This record gives sequence, C-alpha cells and structure tokens, in this order.
Amino acid sequence: MTQKAVIVQELRSAKQGHVRWVRYASALIEGMDMLKEHVPVLGTDCKFGKWYYGPGQGLKSLPSYQKIEQPHLDLHDTYMQIFKLLFKNEDDAKAGFFAKLLGRKKNQEADLNTARSLFKELEHTSTIILAHLERLETEVLALEEEDVARLYYVSA
Repeated sequence: MTQKAVIVQELRSAKQGHVRWVRYASALIEGMDMLKEHVPVLGTDCKFGKWYYGPGQGLKSLPSYQKIEQPHLDLHDTYMQIFKLLFKNEDDAKAGFFAKLLGRKKNQEADLNTARSLFKELEHTSTIILAHLERLETEVLALEEEDVARLYYVSA
C-alpha cells in the first residue's frame, strides 16, 4: 500500500470516528443508554482529534487541514455546553427526594430543549468539518507520492 493510500485510509477512519461521535452525542441527548465516555468532551480525546493532533499533523501545510482546527474546537465547545446541561445534576446528592421529583423535571425539560438546540449548532459545525475533510482528501490525492513522503511519515 502506498503512503498516499495509507494517509487516505487514516483520514477516512478519522472522518468515520467523527461521524460516530456526532451520532453518540445525539443518542446521549435523546436519553439512550450510553456511556458518556463514548462522547469525549475534549477535542484531543475523540478519535478524530487523536488523528488530527497526532499523525495528521504531517498534513498541516495543506490549506484544508488548517481550516479544520477552529470548527473542531467550536464543535467540542458546543458539546461541552450540552454535556454540562445533561449531567449538571447527576452527582447532586444535596437535594431531597421530593425536590428531585417535583422541581427538576421542568428544569430538566428546559435543559433538554436547550441541549437539542445546541445540537443543531453542533451538527452545522460538523457539516463544515466534513466538507473540509473532503477537500483535504482531494488535496492528498492530488499530491505526488514524493510530496506525500516529505509531508507525512507513515510507520510500517
């Protein structure tokens, strides 16, 4: 397999990881049983972020690569807001049983609606990231194999 093919494979895998992360975030908001660890809050902890800030750094001279970082940071900032809304009361042992039963339901519904609204923003940002990733793949495919070798070290 050529270095270019390996890079494209890694890029596509990172992209799939990003898409999966967005699906997990949606599932979490909709109350599906899911470990919140499946949707890392920090941009350096998700599968895509591990590639982007790791091996993907070899592509940092390409224009599309440079356009990905800010939307990726924005995406995780938005998710951080969602995460705080969804889990802010999880460890609150101070409230009594009836306060939990009666007082939180209305607040939780408002928080859930806010989280859903924020998720729409997150989806929009994800679309931007995916468009940049498509352009990045096109840029990589247009490179000569020698240029790829200079940019990106692929371990055997």
